[in-house]
Amino acid sequence: MIEFGTGGFRGVIGEDFTRDNVRLIAEGLSRIAEEDGSDRPVVVGYDNRFISDRAAIWLAEVFAAHGIKVLKFDRPMPTPAIMYAVKDMGLAYGAMVTASHNPYYFNGVKLFMKGGMDADLAFTERLERTMEKITAVNALPIEGAEKEGLVEHFDNLDRYLAFIRSFISPKIVDNHAKILYDNLCGVGAVSLRRLAEDYNVRQFDIRNARHDAFFSFSLPNPTEEMMRPLADTVVREGYDFAMATDSDADRLGILDEKGNYIDSNDILGALYYYLSVYRGMKGDVVKNCATSLLLDKLAERLGQKCHEVDVGFKNVSQKMAETDALIGGESSGGLTVRGYVRGKDSVFSASLFMEMVIMMKKPVSEIVKEVHGFADYRLNSAQSVIEVKSLEPVVEYLSRCTPELSQKVLETRAFGRNYKYILNNGWALLRMSGTEPVLRVFAETDSEKTTKNIIGELTGSLKKFA
Repeated sequence: MIEFGTGGFRGVIGEDFTRDNVRLIAEGLSRIAEEDGSDRPVVVGYDNRFISDRAAIWLAEVFAAHGIKVLKFDRPMPTPAIMYAVKDMGLAYGAMVTASHNPYYFNGVKLFMKGGMDADLAFTERLERTMEKITAVNALPIEGAEKEGLVEHFDNLDRYLAFIRSFISPKIVDNHAKILYDNLCGVGAVSLRRLAEDYNVRQFDIRNARHDAFFSFSLPNPTEEMMRPLADTVVREGYDFAMATDSDADRLGILDEKGNYIDSNDILGALYYYLSVYRGMKGDVVKNCATSLLLDKLAERLGQKCHEVDVGFKNVSQKMAETDALIGGESSGGLTVRGYVRGKDSVFSASLFMEMVIMMKKPVSEIVKEVHGFADYRLNSAQSVIEVKSLEPVVEYLSRCTPELSQKVLETRAFGRNYKYILNNGWALLRMSGTEPVLRVFAETDSEKTTKNIIGELTGSLKKFA
């Protein structure tokens, strides 16, 4: 059975991610399009992963068999470029072959709806029900589909980059920035190189721009661990900062001028602060339940509201639309702003971060310090990961029991399958992965010792499920 999580469908290549399952997804989407009377094309993109280009063809062949015109990219592209195509061209659907930040042996399919937003829960549940009833899949070989004009070769990179530029301050001229960028063998290098040239970045050095379908057998995710090898180079060669994006360019990681990793909460907080204080933009902020209280404190100081939602960027974008929020994001490194694509985009967020550093004319470490001072933020956060045999017993247990903690639990908040515990001096969260048997533990309190203790207590209480 194919199930969609917070980041679409993902599976191990050759086990869950197979030609039959990819075609089944396309068959289900085609039947829904027919039921809804949609006559618009579907845009299909893919990333650098092993077999992604072939999987894009598998999708196109099924759509074409149903008479649905396909706009298919012929080169790996950032996921947000596909989302922008859906928004820009007024399409009903888009599909992207990627497993985002997951290990190299995974692949998957992300689906997008009208406006360029991630397919919501109601739609993916409908798709799952539709797929359960399918007994045969139609497919028109790609050669025939192209000959009949049902598959059109498509590229929107210029329009996508122009859209990003429309959100960036035109005042960026003749700057002296020196930036190190790690592409992690993903799809962000072409876009960010062009944008850095547009912003007159003095020196923009790129690592791992090559096409490696296995990402050197490492994790294509801009975490602190993956960015650590850049730290010495940043300090030794005097870079203003370093940044990295994940395999499909929707997550962003940053190192400051001292080689220190900048938490994703601080990236989101700094950009909210910059847009509000330096560019004079007004509006609320939306965060997911795993994101820092820094955003709450910033919003309060700015006279705005901070809205909290469940994990999954679709929840962030929906709440942003409801509240006309200025910015929204999550602690895993994705964000967007009002008027932009309703999904996370690290090419865009990296561009905005470059603008912030250039326009504020301060080191990144000083910018973070300024943001914390403005918000009067003095908390300490940490997280860990627990691998379990299955998440279902964990969810069932947490629905009945509250883990014992040394800190008093004032309130328990359920966000779908995730559980957040409000404490006297902070909070803790148990977050279930939507794509793998992994449980993430988050905590934020007024001291490093207390935060570590809570992480340890929660981890210990769930060891029996490992």
